[in-house]
Amino acid sequence: MKRKLLDYVRCPSCSGAILLESVARFENAEIVEGQLACDGCERTFPITRGIPRFAAPEKLGQDKAATAENFGWQWQHFSHSDDLYADQFLGWIAPVRPEFFRGKVVLEGGCGKGRHTQLAAGWAAREVIGFDLSDAVEIAFGATRNLENAHIVQADIYHLPFARIFDYAFSVGVLHHLPDPQDGFRSLAAKVKDGGHLSAWVYGAENNQWITRGINPLREKFSSRIDRRALLHLSKLPTALLYAATKLVYGPLNRSDAGSSLARHLFYNDYLNAISTFGWREQHTIVFDHLVAPTSHYIRREEFEKWWHDLQAKDVMIGWHNRNSWRGFGRIQN
Repeated sequence: MKRKLLDYVRCPSCSGAILLESVARFENAEIVEGQLACDGCERTFPITRGIPRFAAPEKLGQDKAATAENFGWQWQHFSHSDDLYADQFLGWIAPVRPEFFRGKVVLEGGCGKGRHTQLAAGWAAREVIGFDLSDAVEIAFGATRNLENAHIVQADIYHLPFARIFDYAFSVGVLHHLPDPQDGFRSLAAKVKDGGHLSAWVYGAENNQWITRGINPLREKFSSRIDRRALLHLSKLPTALLYAATKLVYGPLNRSDAGSSLARHLFYNDYLNAISTFGWREQHTIVFDHLVAPTSHYIRREEFEKWWHDLQAKDVMIGWHNRNSWRGFGRIQN
């Protein structure tokens, strides 16, 4: 943990100032082991392996604990990087572009292995704070610890340990895995200062009936409950089918002038074409991700629009992403 993180954190219980109570180990400008304390209610929070811990998933209920455990394992296993991540990320947060990050204090809601934290820091954000409830914070910290403007925190999105100080907050692929996605959305928005901006990307209910009716029952009753190593191997079969389809059919057809008109009529074309450039490991990650989640919500556009309306957000832009998910961007007015 870098000392300057203290400027942004607050007690998740009483919103009191957080003080550095003790340092047991300091290494390369990072507090590796130590303890934080609230100046108000006197709660204490450990710093372990460089990460301030404001939440322990096993103490937050079975559903959240299971989700954190499964995704934590996933991101520790699929810890690879990919040159295509930047374009993928920009697709999820459009219309935001890299220059938008310059000079801003940014909050990432659910950082996973830290790939978007790295990108935002590299795009000249003043500071980027990524938080996650799961053990993926270990991978995220390792990926970002050498970046002076990047910070990783373990925290629960429903009880965030931050001041209302952020110029921009975003959440990609996280809210729909929460017990109550809209509550998570509101909690994240509550940390954006007046006039700041918010982005969110969620699974859409539209065009995903084949998942909600076919894949979801399998995931809920079987795949999210079995041993994760067993699922890792079982998921290679659907990955092989996906890989063959994207590499032999969807990718080539969409890149061909003659084939693009035909491709538009193929099942799930926008999405399968979008991931056709990824290699085996990333496509395996995508399949595993869909099968391991204990909770997944698929959200209709009108419901997503209501989230922003309830916030009284301004200049809201909501649109399709690959015709199977919704991305939103708006200005927060407190």
